[in-house]
Amino acid sequence: MNVLTERIEVVPLDLNELKTIIKSRAEFEKMARCQVSGLELPSAYCEELAEMLEQTPHVWNNKTSDYLFYTLWTMIDRKNECIVGQFTFNGKPTPEGEVEVFFSIEPPYRRKGYATEVMQGIIEWAKEANLFKTILIEADLNNKAAMASLKKLGFKPIPADEENQGLNTLTKYYIKVNKKTNTENDVLDFD
Repeated sequence: MNVLTERIEVVPLDLNELKTIIKSRAEFEKMARCQVSGLELPSAYCEELAEMLEQTPHVWNNKTSDYLFYTLWTMIDRKNECIVGQFTFNGKPTPEGEVEVFFSIEPPYRRKGYATEVMQGIIEWAKEANLFKTILIEADLNNKAAMASLKKLGFKPIPADEENQGLNTLTKYYIKVNKKTNTENDVLDFD
């Protein structure tokens, strides 16, 4: 279940691939037939992924799409055969059908449109898969590239509560991708 965009193949890692990339990105890159970058995932990222593996063994042993919400998704430039970034969901959709995503584009590939292109592919996949209703993403207001990308994609800001307004520059944004999913609760609506 890969997502294809114009330049990128977005690949959700299976259990073996995830364990490999946590242990050694170079080993994973060889296994995935990508150029070996000499980069590793940040240690905090690896620790978080390893902890998630320990806490969710049931996700990896069933035959459902649940693992998609717990694994690392790599972004592979098909022409150059290299990893340009990765993203994760922050677990399964809430009862309201919301998922949060976290993106990371490798420094040499930033400001080349990869995040926008991949997010557009994820939005299109989400509409077809119908596994959740809303995508949430947190972005720094000072990150002009992220702000432009979110605006172009149609994300809207979630109003900050009065208590936290102005305390930091991180703001959450959302986009509706489906009206109805398997979760029919419609409690939270930002529109």
